[in-house]
Amino acid sequence: MWAVRMLLIIIFIIVSIAFFIANAGERVDVNILQTRYVDVPLMIVLLIAFGIGMVASFLIAVTYFFRISSEASANKRMIKRLQAEITALRNRQIDQIDSV
Repeated sequence: MWAVRMLLIIIFIIVSIAFFIANAGERVDVNILQTRYVDVPLMIVLLIAFGIGMVASFLIAVTYFFRISSEASANKRMIKRLQAEITALRNRQIDQIDSV
């Protein structure tokens, strides 16, 4: 599985480099909210957009990791509590068990 992932990453990098080389001379106008940037190289715009996307993905992954970690910790605490309860029930004597 890791080999397929690495192959896809390599293909993505090669395609990205080819795209950058093909559009090296392109210049674009960028409007961000009320600010207008004129005659900006396309490669810079793409790299900034890619960087913002990577940071956003990282932040989403970190929040997901912390949420999963806290759930795992809560589950471990519940397992310990339930195992202690099971141990206590196993150690009861028969005459201490209430009849139903």
